[in-house]
Amino acid sequence: MAIYPLPKEGLSAGRGKKLAVISASITGTGAITTGLTTVDYAVPCCVSSATTIPSEVATISSISAGTVNAVVIAQQAAANAISSSAETVTVFAVGN
Repeated sequence: MAIYPLPKEGLSAGRGKKLAVISASITGTGAITTGLTTVDYAVPCCVSSATTIPSEVATISSISAGTVNAVVIAQQAAANAISSSAETVTVFAVGN
């Protein structure tokens, strides 16, 4: 996990905020603790090798204080069901 302060100048939405970058293994659904007190917004992505497109997609189901709850969806399943295999998800979260 890494937390970086955002510059105070520039966009007003980012003033005084921090950027947290966290990776975690999730099977289906799971909570990712960001290390922030509050999360204003977050972007998840599935991690893959340099030569392979991920067969799963990560999305955020909710944010509670400094925790981001993610869902991993298997793209190749007939009904795009929640994945039953572990997938590494990286979350980029902005907050305090």
